[in-house]
Amino acid sequence: MNSRCLIFLISILLATSCDFFSYSKTDKLQAVDTIVDFTRVDVSPAFSKCKNLLDAAKANCFREEIHTRVANSLQEHQFVTDIGIDEEVVIDVLIDAEGKCRLKNITASETITEELPELENLIKSAIEKLPQIQPATKRGIPVVTQYHLPLKIQTK
Repeated sequence: MNSRCLIFLISILLATSCDFFSYSKTDKLQAVDTIVDFTRVDVSPAFSKCKNLLDAAKANCFREEIHTRVANSLQEHQFVTDIGIDEEVVIDVLIDAEGKCRLKNITASETITEELPELENLIKSAIEKLPQIQPATKRGIPVVTQYHLPLKIQTK
């Protein structure tokens, strides 16, 4: 009877102690980043002269370059108005995954649209003349981005 009790106790101990010898598989798993912020990109779009700069400098270079190119294109034209204009126009530029730019939207006051009806076509032409751009990337994949370009319109 003693040997039966001893065997019974040993079998109970073995059955309940198996959990102590097993290891958790979750210890070896890495945490996977499943939260993706789709409102921001990892790498900003860039013109060829800006592509070797670091993040903040690259974004500033892109902003200055696109603004300069569009403004210079508009300054080639003479605008004649009956009244003086000192307003801001916001241009929404879409940059696709291949780096091509296209005009999405122009937000302007009624005064500007009445006094400068050719402005929309000139802006569209200026955007189409932009060179190939290195597209923005998210996790190493080229993505479509939208850029808001504010332009100050002043006439006398």
